[in-house]
Amino acid sequence: MDFIEHLKNSLLLEEANKLISSLEGEDFHAVLLNTKKISDEEFIKEFPNIKKHPLVEHAYLYDKNEYQLGKHLYHELGYYYLQEPSAMVVSSLIDFKGDDYVLDLCAAPGGKSVQASLKMNGNGLIISNDLSTQRAFLISNNAERLGLRNLLITNNDFSEIYHHYLNTFDKIVLDAPCSGSGMFRKSDGVKNDWSINKVYKFAEIQKELISYAYKMLKPGGLLSYSTCSYSIEENEEVIEYLLNNTDAIIDPLNFEGGYVNELKPIGVRLMPSHFNGEGQYICHIRKPGVSNKTNYKNNNKCRIPLADSYKEYDIKTFGDTSFALPCSIETKWLKVIRYGVKIGSEAKGIFRYDLHYARTLSENEMPSVELSNEQLKEYLVGSQLNLPNKNKGCVLLTYHSNPVDIAKTNGEVIKNYYPKGLRRKY
Repeated sequence: MDFIEHLKNSLLLEEANKLISSLEGEDFHAVLLNTKKISDEEFIKEFPNIKKHPLVEHAYLYDKNEYQLGKHLYHELGYYYLQEPSAMVVSSLIDFKGDDYVLDLCAAPGGKSVQASLKMNGNGLIISNDLSTQRAFLISNNAERLGLRNLLITNNDFSEIYHHYLNTFDKIVLDAPCSGSGMFRKSDGVKNDWSINKVYKFAEIQKELISYAYKMLKPGGLLSYSTCSYSIEENEEVIEYLLNNTDAIIDPLNFEGGYVNELKPIGVRLMPSHFNGEGQYICHIRKPGVSNKTNYKNNNKCRIPLADSYKEYDIKTFGDTSFALPCSIETKWLKVIRYGVKIGSEAKGIFRYDLHYARTLSENEMPSVELSNEQLKEYLVGSQLNLPNKNKGCVLLTYHSNPVDIAKTNGEVIKNYYPKGLRRKY
C-alpha cells in the first residue's frame, strides 16, 4: 500500500484530496520568544515583516529567505527558540503551572520543554528525556543558551524504569516517535523512507509508550499525546487502545485551524490544508481523580556564592561540577545529562562559573559590565576586552541589560571565558 492509498483510508476522501494538494506547498517557519530577554514590541521593531502565530502566545511566523534568525546575534543570546509552527501548538495548549512536576518523554531537540519552561517561569520541574544520548545533548544546549532553570535532562528508556515513577507527574508530554508523514513537505528523506510497515511498527511502539506514560501520570493529571504523522493507526487508534485498556478519559480540544477526523473523532489534527504548518496530531488525556502536589525536600547547601534567586534550590555536585534545580526528585534510576542549571566547576582550587548559570541571571544579581554591540561581537569570537570598569573579580557581562557570560576583570581588562565551541563571528 502506498502513502496516497493509505491516506485515503485514514481520512474522508475530500479531506485526503485537500491534504494531498497541500503537500506541494512551501513549508512554514516560526519563532518563540524568550520574553525574559526580549519583548514582543522589541522583536517586532527589529523584524517588522513577521506575522503573529494564530494560536501561540509570543510566537511569530517568518520568511526564512528574509530573516535568517538562526544566524542572528539574538539567537546566540537566547532571545528566542526556532520551531515548526504546528509543533509549537502542542505545549501552548497545556496549562502548565509553576509547581508542576512535568515529564517530556521524547523531548529532543527540546522545543516542547522550552515552551513549558517559559510558561512555568523557570519554576517547578521538567524531566526532559530522550532515548538518544546525542539528541539529549541538543536539549542541554538549548537550556544553556536560553538560560532555562527547571530542566532535568535525562537519557533513559522509561520502559525499564517507569515503575519507579508511578503516579508522579502532573503533566506528561508524549510527542511519540512516528513514521513522520507530517514532515513530508520539509524532508524528501522522510517521504522516501515511508512505508506501511513502518506505520505498523511505530503504532506498536506508541501503544507501549502511552501505556507506561499513563501509569506515571498522577490522578487528575494531564497527558498530551502527539505525533507528526497523518496515519490513523498512529493517532486516533493509539488513543482508542488506551481508552479500551485503562480508565483514561479524553480532555476535549477545540481550536481554530484544527481538524477532527470524522472517521474517528478523537483528538485534533493540524494539517497544511487547514493550517499554516506541517502535520501534527494532538490529543489530551486525563486520569480520573484528584492530584496531590509533590513535596520533595531540597538540599540548599552550596560551596560557592549563588545569587539570591537560588537560595531555595536543590543543589547537587557531581565530581567537581555543581548544579541547581528549583525542585528535587529521586534520580538514582535516571541517566542525568544535566541536573537543572550548571553552576560551574572547580579545578585546582579555582571555581569557574558556567555559561548556563550566567544566562539565568539578571544584571542586579552580581556586579555587571554592559557591552556595546562591537564589544559583544569581539567577546563572542573569543577576544579579551580592554574595558576599564569599577569592578575586580567575577562580573556578569550584559548586552541591553541581558546576560551574556560571567568573566573576570582586574578593572582594566576582561578575560574571555566564552566556550571555544560557541565562538563565532557575527
